[in-house]
Amino acid sequence: MIGRYFDYNATTPLREEVASTMIENIMLFGNPSSTHSFGQLAKLKMEEARLHVATLINAEETDIFFTSGGTESINTALKGHFLSNDKRPFHIITSKIEHAATLEVCRYLSTLGAEITYLPVDTNGFIAIEDLKNAIQENTALVSIMFANNEIGSIQPIQEMVRVVKNINSNIIFHVDAVQVIGKIQIDVRDLGVDALSMAAHKIYGPKGTGALYLKNGERKLDQLLHGGGQEKGFRGGTENLLAIIGFGKACEMAKEELMQNANKIIALRSYFLDKLENSIEHYEINGPVLGEDLLQNTINISFLNIRAEALAVLLSQTYGIAVSIGSACSADKANLSHVLLALGLSEDRIKSSIRISFGNYTDYKDIDYFMESLKASVNRLRSMLPVG
Repeated sequence: MIGRYFDYNATTPLREEVASTMIENIMLFGNPSSTHSFGQLAKLKMEEARLHVATLINAEETDIFFTSGGTESINTALKGHFLSNDKRPFHIITSKIEHAATLEVCRYLSTLGAEITYLPVDTNGFIAIEDLKNAIQENTALVSIMFANNEIGSIQPIQEMVRVVKNINSNIIFHVDAVQVIGKIQIDVRDLGVDALSMAAHKIYGPKGTGALYLKNGERKLDQLLHGGGQEKGFRGGTENLLAIIGFGKACEMAKEELMQNANKIIALRSYFLDKLENSIEHYEINGPVLGEDLLQNTINISFLNIRAEALAVLLSQTYGIAVSIGSACSADKANLSHVLLALGLSEDRIKSSIRISFGNYTDYKDIDYFMESLKASVNRLRSMLPVG
């Protein structure tokens, strides 16, 4: 049941309207690169989707390049700029709380000679502007910062960061991992001033396996990763995932139409959840920002004293059918502690007792009531199993 799903930051359900649009076009088999009528119809549908993606972030259609998802978009932005730039050593600035898609690329590029600076964050997961400014060197070529953290919800002041970086050196490329914020907050790439921005369809109720990379002014200086038949204006080889792209476009269209409505709903749900939590369970701590405009309102990371997150997540799932996360879903199978919570300075014990709860479009007050009753029972049960004395 979708109502028992509290892991929207990991992925979102496919919207019924998106599924319907994809089904309507499922027999559209033409290759968008073909010049005959079958291919041109496919191309028309793909360009309609490109327009919807561009409109969501106030970009030009020519600035949008389809990829297989957020990971490929991030890889393309970072590796592509590294390979196209002859400045050595190539200096990259990022943060300690980035998604693995960014951190692993940086780790790989460091083996090729790139110099990486990992900015620290405060106890709420925010990067200090002064730290960013001080990190810029003569050979700094790229800055890559995530717009909002997927585990704790902290939203970075991207516009201010871009301004600081560009005032020092306008040639530095500024890339933003916006995978977690698209469709949740208003994004205007013109106001932000970013050079590149990564997106994924499955975070906004679209299909998995597709995403997009925004490149300012259709920036093509970076090297392509996939060579082939010259698709995406010669930027990314390989026949496009047409059906998924059509679904992505529909998801963006609906996200644009409903953004404010859904944002207000999520704010109300968060307030309701926090009130219920305070009155239901003792001895807990919220990790990251609690209130304010500089956080994803749908994201709450909580530590429960004398509880192990794995046990709590399993109990919630097996007994009550509730889905929560014990960290980033992309690395939940790893034994390592959450690098995000470590960066906040939290103790190992607190990190091991932390779960992430994330709401979405299909969450309502009844769902939160059921969740809170189940959470209270689960926490009490686990605590009752502790040895006395």
